[in-house]
Amino acid sequence: MPHDHAHDAPDAALAKAIEQLRAHDLRVTEPRKAMLAILVQEHGPFSAEELHGKLRAKECDVVTVYRSLQAMEEIGVLRRCDFGDGTYRYEFNHGEHHHHHIICRTCRSVHTLDLCVADSLERLARQMGYQNVSHTLEVFGTCPRCAAK
Repeated sequence: MPHDHAHDAPDAALAKAIEQLRAHDLRVTEPRKAMLAILVQEHGPFSAEELHGKLRAKECDVVTVYRSLQAMEEIGVLRRCDFGDGTYRYEFNHGEHHHHHIICRTCRSVHTLDLCVADSLERLARQMGYQNVSHTLEVFGTCPRCAAK
């Protein structure tokens, strides 16, 4: 019977993220481990409030979730998404798996677009001598379900 490597991926990703926290002298607390486990398994992106709602009761307060997400984003463990509604959302940064989202303007549902058309723009910026180049791109529209209503 062939071994399913995809099943091992969340555990390996979680272990790697915990190592990144230690490498950057960030404390590896139970709430942080719980947040990372949720983000690795459920993908997201989630707001601090959504993530807080997924944690076990009394695991930590929402302010701790905000601070932890911000700290983990600063060291590259998480990726921050801005959907233009005043709320930052966070997802696990798998590194090689760069993607974008399409957000419904009506129901706010989020789907992943497994394609990046802006990589060539980043390459061009690097050729122009820019360093530490990155980009964010989110696509907005009305989903088929909302459009049918």
